[in-house]
Amino acid sequence: MNNKENAGGFLCTDEERLLISRATELSVRQENSAVALSFLTPREQRLVYEAMVAGHRADRLFFWGGYYGAERRRALFLPSWIEAEKACREMLFSREREEFFVSLLSEYGMEALLSEYTHVLKLSGSGYAALEHRDYLGALMALGIKRSVLGDICVEGDSATVFCDERASAFVASELRSAGRDTVRCEIAEAGLDFCPVRQFEKICSTVASPRLDGIVRALCSVSRDEALRLVNQGMVEVNYFVMKEPDRTVSPGDIVSVRGHGKYIVDSACDATRRGRLRLLARKYV
Repeated sequence: MNNKENAGGFLCTDEERLLISRATELSVRQENSAVALSFLTPREQRLVYEAMVAGHRADRLFFWGGYYGAERRRALFLPSWIEAEKACREMLFSREREEFFVSLLSEYGMEALLSEYTHVLKLSGSGYAALEHRDYLGALMALGIKRSVLGDICVEGDSATVFCDERASAFVASELRSAGRDTVRCEIAEAGLDFCPVRQFEKICSTVASPRLDGIVRALCSVSRDEALRLVNQGMVEVNYFVMKEPDRTVSPGDIVSVRGHGKYIVDSACDATRRGRLRLLARKYV
């Protein structure tokens, strides 16, 4: 697959370039009504967002996955008559940007958009077998649907909440009967803005000399300085879903650092100095 630069200056595949072209087309069609793309990965969201910023089309672009903090989200372009310019000052993956989006819809009486494009499915197992995320995902994929019509799959106990494209929700609800080695009941439900999935993290507390990427990777992954530098130089480290090969790149609070073979981390803080002059690193690792 050929890698090329998109309008935002990031390397992307041919499929990702087609996605950006589709987003550009939708941004032009946003004159009188809202339009939406399918569910996107965080990397795809970043690509679309950066391309729209470069083309001065990001002022009415928002991402929503059915609840605050969703990972897989749909790109929504709001109508041109909505005044939303100041929203571009918020970070792409921030809670503040999502809250601004929800308040904006409320201000213009468009709250229905929150559920119009994204439906919620409740999957309940019988309890015969313990089902995991991969069991539910495998069962959904076996129906012949594309991954892009599905958002997050949030598993809790013997049930799962699935966020789904509105065009596929009825089909899934009527056809899904089993997952893994268990039978399941699937029905269209509501999640609500107070929906908060259970996520497990491993807390990391360490110290670094500075917020440089190589030092952060060394602390997060508990590897040597040379190994951390190798991981960065060989393109095995992503910051906010893009490969970062600059060891001296500054890591900021809120950055998501992914290291191939080691895991995915959220950096919460790397600024408070210790008595020895080092910086106290606080982070969380997805488990």
